[in-house]
Amino acid sequence: MRVVLWHAWSLEGSGSNVFAAALATALREAGHSVLILSQDPHPVRHDFVDAWGIVDGDSVSHTHATGTEPAAGRAVLLRPDIGSILPSFLGEPFDGYRVKRFVDLSQAELNTYLDRNIRALRAAVAWHGCDMLLAAHAVPGGLIARQAVGRGLYGVVIHGSDLEHAVLPQSRYREAAREALEGARAVIGPSADVLSRLARIFPTIAERSRVVRPGVDGRMFRAEPRHVALARLAAMLERDGIPGNPVALDRAVEYALRRRDARALEELSFRYDDAGHDPRSASRLRSLASAERPLIGYLGRLAPQKGTNQLIEAILHLGPEVGALIAGFGPSRAWLSALVRVLDEGNESALRWLEQADISRVDLGRAPAIGMSDRVIFTGRLEHRDVPALVGAVDVLVIPSLPPESFGMVAVEAAAVGALPLMPRHSGLTETAEALETAVGRPGLFSYRHGPRSARRIAAGVRRLLALPPEERSDLRTGLRAFVTGEWTWKHTADGVLRSMHHGR
Repeated sequence: MRVVLWHAWSLEGSGSNVFAAALATALREAGHSVLILSQDPHPVRHDFVDAWGIVDGDSVSHTHATGTEPAAGRAVLLRPDIGSILPSFLGEPFDGYRVKRFVDLSQAELNTYLDRNIRALRAAVAWHGCDMLLAAHAVPGGLIARQAVGRGLYGVVIHGSDLEHAVLPQSRYREAAREALEGARAVIGPSADVLSRLARIFPTIAERSRVVRPGVDGRMFRAEPRHVALARLAAMLERDGIPGNPVALDRAVEYALRRRDARALEELSFRYDDAGHDPRSASRLRSLASAERPLIGYLGRLAPQKGTNQLIEAILHLGPEVGALIAGFGPSRAWLSALVRVLDEGNESALRWLEQADISRVDLGRAPAIGMSDRVIFTGRLEHRDVPALVGAVDVLVIPSLPPESFGMVAVEAAAVGALPLMPRHSGLTETAEALETAVGRPGLFSYRHGPRSARRIAAGVRRLLALPPEERSDLRTGLRAFVTGEWTWKHTADGVLRSMHHGR
């Protein structure tokens, strides 16, 4: 089968990027001919890409072989020529482009972006052929597919970002999503929750909605001793880090904190992102390999809506015997570093200023704050290939997200390597938690009630998991891994996508 996948951004990172890459891999391994339209800047990095090229409004340029190992099928990546602006939902930097959030685009900028992609998709389909077209997000992917190939000839994969950061905030995207979804053969989502939230806005999609769970690569996410995972993670930080840069940034955070300069802290967060991994953390990780201290972890965007402020407060309440690894990037990176610093110093006036400027109130209670800087390690940005080492190094992985999430993918990946997940009971996270809890016969074990004082509930949930006898924790890890690597595989995901598209005919 000739399959075309439209995905606007990179094929590595997290969320929809990982979904697109893993789906392409599974389809290629199953013998299909896959064409991926993506702005990924490094196609030769991906072992599932056989060749790559450029597509503009008229034709496909000469493709270049990557030399990757052949498979039963074949995958080609084409980069559409879209001009200088790359829209995104959150406005994160992207090499080679001026990035603007969808909600900040002028109508002329949006029209230019859509028109260039529509023409490129038409040219790509004519060049490759197409038995199945799958577009990421109702906006922009579904709209581009609708305009390029017509009603009933494509499917849309809903990941949730377009709903939260484009469709709900602006009426122009609601109308665009309506056009895209009403013309789709199938609307595919990772949870019943995200599809039901979408159907409340667009009721006509209900009969064409299909839940298809994302998968986990059991070859990539495998259980290993903690000291091995820590050593691998340390080596990764040294490999990709920029020596000295995070040190200078930490000093700049301290200086901004002394001056009570909120604008400087906000700007510093994105300079941390540019620094990539933090190589100074490598030696601290290696020192943990022989320590008995329990570790909790976080992986994701560092932003208030992701609950990272509550996570820091929970670490505070867990006390000095528990350490934390925090991996990711985002607008709260410098603020969180500043928060850890002022907690460590017991600087209450600085803490009150942080609360007023950006950080939600931290309930100190009687928790000992001294030692926070030693207990909390920020790794910086991690690529998806590095995630198994992070989740393999921690005892509990916390997903403290506040707004609705379509699915708890990182919780599934943690379970595959033996880390016990902990997440709030809301949105698609509830479905993820209940599936994992049912698989091991422990209702409520991996979740907590969402709402006020969530930081206390996170701390209580972590203590509950850490207090389990070693034999019981080992049995839980074994059961979770058997479930997710047996039931939630990317092969099953690919099969589910194909069935959904077939049923939509």
